[in-house]
Amino acid sequence: MNSKLFWITALMSSFAMALMMSGVLSGYKLGFNSEWPMIWLESFTIAWPCALLLNLTVLPQIRRLAAWIAA
Repeated sequence: MNSKLFWITALMSSFAMALMMSGVLSGYKLGFNSEWPMIWLESFTIAWPCALLLNLTVLPQIRRLAAWIAA
């Protein structure tokens, strides 16, 4: 995987995962009401940097472990 593809994939996958998970979990915990979109946005602004950091640091280790297990 080239460097450009790596960064684009990391940004897009962490964005999508953080967007979906923060929305579902904030709605589940606090209810899907009129306040939910702002709560979702606040949750997402915290979740995306965390997801990106994990995507860049932990995910490569998980891929290596999975490749080792599958071999």
